[in-house]
Amino acid sequence: MRISILNDTSKNSNWGCAATVHGLRQSLADVFNPSVMDSIELQPLPYKKIKLLRNRSVSAVARCLADPQHTTGQLAAQLEKLNFKNTDGPLPDLLVLNGEGGIHSKSGHLMRFLGVAKLFKELGARVSAVNQSVDLDVNSREAKILGIVYRALDFVSVREPISLRLLQQIGVHDAVLVPDAAFSVTLATQDEKNEVASRLELPERYVCLTGSSDITKRSGNIFLKLYECLKQVSGLPVVMMASTKTDKALAKILRAHDPSVMVMTDAYDYRSALAVISGADLLVGGRFHPNIFAAREGTPVVPFKGNTHKMEGLMELLSYPIDPIDWHDLADCETQIKYALNDHQALGQLLAVNSEQRADEVIRLAV
Repeated sequence: MRISILNDTSKNSNWGCAATVHGLRQSLADVFNPSVMDSIELQPLPYKKIKLLRNRSVSAVARCLADPQHTTGQLAAQLEKLNFKNTDGPLPDLLVLNGEGGIHSKSGHLMRFLGVAKLFKELGARVSAVNQSVDLDVNSREAKILGIVYRALDFVSVREPISLRLLQQIGVHDAVLVPDAAFSVTLATQDEKNEVASRLELPERYVCLTGSSDITKRSGNIFLKLYECLKQVSGLPVVMMASTKTDKALAKILRAHDPSVMVMTDAYDYRSALAVISGADLLVGGRFHPNIFAAREGTPVVPFKGNTHKMEGLMELLSYPIDPIDWHDLADCETQIKYALNDHQALGQLLAVNSEQRADEVIRLAV
């Protein structure tokens, strides 16, 4: 069986992307054995500096998908204008769209993902859309088109319950909830913990901090307020986890403010990030996958919002009692950090137990 992955993010330096695709590939291999896997390489979207032209190309794909009389040839022609050229080679037996964080209104890739998935379905392949959060206005053009495409697919799953409810409102009633593939990561070994602790010269106790998709490199003042709150309340050294461009920029601001801050970048792989988080007293921040790493390792978290509802959905999935904090209203920050530190053992155990149950469900990504 030949399986092609659309949106293979494994080459991305982001720890979560690497962990997710590793888990997705493993789930597919476990179910479809034997199988051969490859990736559909997507070229950069066109007209990077001319948004009007790009928007016209995106709208042309959207109109094509919304038209029940469109032909497969017309759809392929419009996708070529978004730098996707259908190859003349044999179709895969299964095309898997790894949605991750790309199925929302702020994503520039949304319409191309939907167009490619529909194109392969029309050409005769089995198509699945998995491992995603869906965050769209249910009355929007994007939601209408997503409903058209997803109802035509063979399998659709989302990674948290808010997205499942939203798909049901859009009219995609056959979708199922399957936790993010990163839940399938194995726990950090003692050797991994020892190695990264030695390389980073970690102290015996520390807390971890991340940024979020809801803030930018220009959010230094907000981030410094959070850092000072975390440092003061915990009384512990802080390790800044930075595998994204935004978090690296925020890490530079932190280091300029306080040179004692330890910074872990994508010079380390996701297994090392998992090991560091496993040894922390607490993880604070709005990065989706580091929060999953923390849950797997039984490290309490104080979650912050992202640019979609995925963090709220993750906390609901894990039955976690702390709601994600708004970056622009840090009034609750001190209280929640104190709560997480004081109830460290109970919160960590809750996360470990619930995430282990979610890990067992990841295999359903391949259904």
